Amino acid sequence: MRVVHLITTLAVGGAEQMLVKLLRAMDRSEFEPTVVTLVDDGPLREVIRSLGIEVLSLDLRRGEVSPRALSRLVRILRATRPDLVQSWMYHANAAAMLARPWLPRRTGVVWNIRQSLYDISRERYLTQAVIRSGRLLAPYADAIVNNSRVSRSQHARIGYLNQRSLVIPNGFEVERFKPDAAARASLRAELGVGGGRVLVGMAARVHPQKDHGGFLAAAADAAARDPRLEFLLAGRGTTTDDGIVAAARGALRGRLHLLGEREDMPRIVAALDVAVSSSGWGEGCPNSVGEAMSAGVPVVGTDVGDTADVIGACGRIVPPKDPSALAEGVLALASLAPHERAQLAEDARARIRAHFSIPFVAARYARLYREIAAERRGGGMPVFAASPLEPTDADVPAEAAVGR
Repeated sequence: MRVVHLITTLAVGGAEQMLVKLLRAMDRSEFEPTVVTLVDDGPLREVIRSLGIEVLSLDLRRGEVSPRALSRLVRILRATRPDLVQSWMYHANAAAMLARPWLPRRTGVVWNIRQSLYDISRERYLTQAVIRSGRLLAPYADAIVNNSRVSRSQHARIGYLNQRSLVIPNGFEVERFKPDAAARASLRAELGVGGGRVLVGMAARVHPQKDHGGFLAAAADAAARDPRLEFLLAGRGTTTDDGIVAAARGALRGRLHLLGEREDMPRIVAALDVAVSSSGWGEGCPNSVGEAMSAGVPVVGTDVGDTADVIGACGRIVPPKDPSALAEGVLALASLAPHERAQLAEDARARIRAHFSIPFVAARYARLYREIAAERRGGGMPVFAASPLEPTDADVPAEAAVGR
């Protein structure tokens, strides 16, 4: 089955990384992937090419709307002759549907919505327009995949109505993100984090959604109350953002390590004692949370998207935009006895392995693709164990809501 993945860009972000993981996991003897980007940038382009997968681009500039780009997309899709187009995020979803009238009837289109939507006014103006236009286009997609139940509910409320709207959570690579004593020791030595110190970290690009300001305020509060604590930030922009750099030189001087964008994230995560997700809005199923848990690191996360469903009873959930509550969550996990933290770490990894591993998620995508391809070939409507608007055990892990 030929599958074209249409995505805005291949910068390092949650959706883009999930695409890479899915490409690695899907059976290439059954699924033949091609990746098409709207904007030709991002380091993950070469990662995908290294897998032997062709990457093409429409060469749009950011913010550009171009009829020529749509024409180029149609030409690419006609040449590629996919059985299915899997689009990722709002702009690519819209582009896939605009191209559809010029494609063979056998070509299925699946949307992928990768975020929750608490307040559309927080989005850029063009993105707001694309989201609103999606209400008109959504019923004509063969399926809409959401990576969280919160996302599905929120989008349905604003008019994203589709008879096959389902939830497939993010998947995590438990063999890449795992406890690693050697990696832990080497990174902590590299940073000068001594014995007896508690390293608290967050991996996130600098963006208002991620609320680095809230993280820094919570870190300053917690640091003043527990002298063992040190903090780490990794992700694009963390070494250049004025507010973060000022904190590293001021209130958190000597206790905040700024790593920037890194390619050795499994090593970095393995070095942590506590991981944090401080997002104020917009998360669906955060990669950083699942990756930390997979590595046996307990997480303090804000109650945004399905973060609480992923963490379950294996960490702490706090309200978004509440640095005091975030600090309390960090202090609670940092103060656990070694055997308590070890048990929590073991439980966290077991939870990810059982319910959110990438093979689990790839199998859900494969099943969906087969169903749509069969329908498009004239095999009739697929049979669902329940209404497609209600999650089954295959859509959302049965115990994903434990511990909310």
